[in-house]
Amino acid sequence: MGWRGFTLVELLIVLAVGSILLAIAVPGYGFLVNNNRLATVTNDLVTVLHLARSEAIRRGVRVTVCKTGNPGAVTPTCDVAAEWHEGWLVFVDAGMRGMIDADDLLLRVQEAAHPDTKITSRNYDDYISYLPNGRSQGSSGLANGRIKICVAGTRRDIVINITGRPRLDSGVC
Repeated sequence: MGWRGFTLVELLIVLAVGSILLAIAVPGYGFLVNNNRLATVTNDLVTVLHLARSEAIRRGVRVTVCKTGNPGAVTPTCDVAAEWHEGWLVFVDAGMRGMIDADDLLLRVQEAAHPDTKITSRNYDDYISYLPNGRSQGSSGLANGRIKICVAGTRRDIVINITGRPRLDSGVC
């Protein structure tokens, strides 16, 4: 009975085929990961916008979503110098508009998105508030606007109409 096994040539052929398959699969996997990141951030932001709007209507008060540079702080605060991808807060905004005061009730804290994520906005540079009637109002004072979320060249927009309802749109970064 002879020895059974692979020859060196067979082993090299298997390694070459495996390397070629891996080289084809890795870029596709990166695309999948980036699309998943984009969908996750978009869903997180749309979820908090729906939460803020429904809480404003339910409680009969202003509810605000603002960006924060340190969502993990013991008492997180809104930060106009921060970027939206660093995290955001949802709170009942009873005091100074767009800023968390001692009287405000914090409803939700969102941790930072992946560093490759870029979130920009028009009319909502610092915060977006929802009034008791469900209408939105941005830090610019306007009701409607657009939040652009980009990950690796792929973009999804959250378009908020004058009644405060968000919808999704797509574009190019």
